[in-house]
Amino acid sequence: MDQFKTAAILTGGLSQRMGFDKKLLKIDGERILNRIIKQISEDFEDIIIIGSKPEDLPDLQGVRGIFPDEVAVSASLVGIYTGLRHSQSRFLYVIACDMPIFNRKYVTYMKNQIMLNSGKKGCVTCYKEWIEPFNAFYSIELLTEIEDFFKCGRKSIHKCLEPLDLCFIPENTARSFSPNWDMFCNLNTPRELKEHLQKNKQIG
Repeated sequence: MDQFKTAAILTGGLSQRMGFDKKLLKIDGERILNRIIKQISEDFEDIIIIGSKPEDLPDLQGVRGIFPDEVAVSASLVGIYTGLRHSQSRFLYVIACDMPIFNRKYVTYMKNQIMLNSGKKGCVTCYKEWIEPFNAFYSIELLTEIEDFFKCGRKSIHKCLEPLDLCFIPENTARSFSPNWDMFCNLNTPRELKEHLQKNKQIG
């Protein structure tokens, strides 16, 4: 099995704070989802969409498939779990559909950390007391551990990831690649979208 073939873009969630479905979010006339596909296709030959149905995105190009979440719970961990179920590589790269910044150098760095630390089941980044669940790698070997976590009635992604045997990248190391942390930027609200557009001079 390939090590780093598949990437999953998560499109689930209720998008309540944004006010509309974020997988339809556009910047400068282009859907962010399409932009992400173009960006990551240079590093991953197999791209899947998680958390939607094929009929939700009938015109989407450049992906192998569109798969709904396999657990009826609204949680990021469900999207990761579903992505792992459909991965064609040992390690699955996970990003969300509202993350407009892709940092190729950091993705390469995470791959190298996984290869240097044999036996680790993924790579995530620490932020203060939090763990960034996206722009991260997860091994299909985690499927059983995540299933056991769900069976206990739990869904907190932080509580699930914390004890796992992953590479945890320190915040200061990650900031050497992204000083302003924009590679972990999520556009959750209209205000965040406006600020991102202003920052990147993409209004109009």
